[in-house]
Amino acid sequence: MIKSYLFTQDEVKEDVPLDEWRSLVKGDCALLWIDARAISREDMNLLAEKFGLHNFAVRSCLDEFTRPHVYEFSDHLYANMTTIEKDGDHGIRPAELNLFAGGKFIITAAKTAESPAVDEALEEYKETPGLCARGPMYAIYLLAEYLVETYFPVVEKMDDDADGLEDDMLNRADKQSLQRLFDAKRRVFEVRRLLGPQRDIFSELGRRDFDFLEGENRIYFQDAYSKMIRIFDMLDTIREILSGSLDVYLSSVSNRLNEIVKVLTVASIILMTLSFITGFYGMNFTHLPWLHAPNAFRNAIILMAAIVAVMLVWFRRKGWI
Repeated sequence: MIKSYLFTQDEVKEDVPLDEWRSLVKGDCALLWIDARAISREDMNLLAEKFGLHNFAVRSCLDEFTRPHVYEFSDHLYANMTTIEKDGDHGIRPAELNLFAGGKFIITAAKTAESPAVDEALEEYKETPGLCARGPMYAIYLLAEYLVETYFPVVEKMDDDADGLEDDMLNRADKQSLQRLFDAKRRVFEVRRLLGPQRDIFSELGRRDFDFLEGENRIYFQDAYSKMIRIFDMLDTIREILSGSLDVYLSSVSNRLNEIVKVLTVASIILMTLSFITGFYGMNFTHLPWLHAPNAFRNAIILMAAIVAVMLVWFRRKGWI
C-alpha cells in the first residue's frame, strides 16, 4: 500500500500522482512524502522507476532483517533503521524501517502494515506543513526521534523485570528464578546487539553532509544520539542488576547448602554418639558395667537422652545450630 503526501507552506495534499512529482515540488517549500506499508516487490519496483532509486537499496528493502546502515548515491541516500516490536509478554522481535531521501522527497518503506514512528512524524507534518522548508533530513530526524521513543518502553519494562527478579532472588532463590534471570540476560544482550548499529547510524548522520540535501543536517541527530546513549546506560545498569542477582542466587544457594550441611553434621554427631553407646553395650561379653542391673534399659535411655540434651545445648552456645 502506497500513499503520497505533498507538503507545502500552508497545505497538505494527499494521494498526489507520482508521475508529476517533479513538477509538484518546484517551489521553495515543498516536500513529497511517500508512505509505503506492507511493501511488495512490485511496490518497490514502481518507486524505483518513479524516483530513480538505486537497485542495491531496493534489494536491501526486500531482504530479511539486516544491520542498519547508510548508503549515499548521486542524488539520494538510503538508510534502514531498526524497530522493536513486542513478541509475547517478554519477547522482542526486530523489524526494519527503510528510508530514502532526495532533494525534495522522502520515502518510508516498511514491511509491516503498522509503523508508529511514521504515523507520529506524518501527524506532526500534517499539523505544521511549513516544516517542509527544513528539508527532507528534518523528516528523517523526526522519524529517528519517534523511533527512539519506542525503545524506551521496552527497556523500562526490562528494568522493572530486573528489579522484580532481584527481589525474588533475595526472598527465594530457586531454579525458576535462575531461568528467568538467564532469559533476562539474553534479552538485554539481544537489545544491545540490535540497537548498537542504530546508535552508530545516528552518529554517522550527524557527522555527514549530503550535497543533494538542503539545510543543516548535523544538529538534527544530536538529540536522538544522546537518547540512544541514555538507553545504553539503562541497558548497562540492567546488566549490572542481573549480574548482582546472579551473585545473590549463588550466595543463597551456598548459604542454604551450608545450613543443610550444618544440620546434617549435628544430626550425624548425635547419632554417632548414640550408636557408640548402643554398640558398646551390644558386645558379646558377659561382664560389662550395669549390664545386668535391674534398670539397665531405663538407665541407658536416660543416659542417651541426657547426652543428646547436653550436646544440643553445647552446639547452640557455639552458634552451630
